[in-house]
Amino acid sequence: MAYAELEEVVGHAIIDRDFCADLLNGSRARALSRFNLSPEEKQALMNIRAESLESFAGQLAGWIDTQLQPAAYQWSA
Repeated sequence: MAYAELEEVVGHAIIDRDFCADLLNGSRARALSRFNLSPEEKQALMNIRAESLESFAGQLAGWIDTQLQPAAYQWSA
């Protein structure tokens, strides 16, 4: 799974103060509507609780890391 769209969200927040403010307040759903996010990505972004862009990006990076973990090896008998 590629996360280019998630990177675009964070990048846009870095350069657009109004967009960043919308990510961190009650306008997140509206702010994210312009991006082509999967349902899982959108849910992950909506679940973040942060008061700064640094915290937002850190929580998002943590979510991405969990998505990249290989599935547990399944022993067959």
